[in-house]
Amino acid sequence: MYVLVQHSISEPDAFWNSADPANVPPPLKLHHTFPTRDGTHAACVWEAESVSALQTFLEPLVGRYSRNEYFEVENREGLAMPSGVERAQAARA
Repeated sequence: MYVLVQHSISEPDAFWNSADPANVPPPLKLHHTFPTRDGTHAACVWEAESVSALQTFLEPLVGRYSRNEYFEVENREGLAMPSGVERAQAARA
């Protein structure tokens, strides 16, 4: 599954120095990291067996430097609409 993590980072230097992609154990996989310029926020796309498996890895690593919100997502790249949301029919002219 793909998991989006939104980080609100209180200590950017400590967070980014503890978040080394080279230390990610399999089967976790970090696909994308989108940090703000000042490093106080980031959105990251991961692949993991479950949200809890990713939390178990990340929280001891960066939890003291950031508030982290985890979301299971349906698409790690490109554009996607949520499969659980009913789409309205396009208006006809």
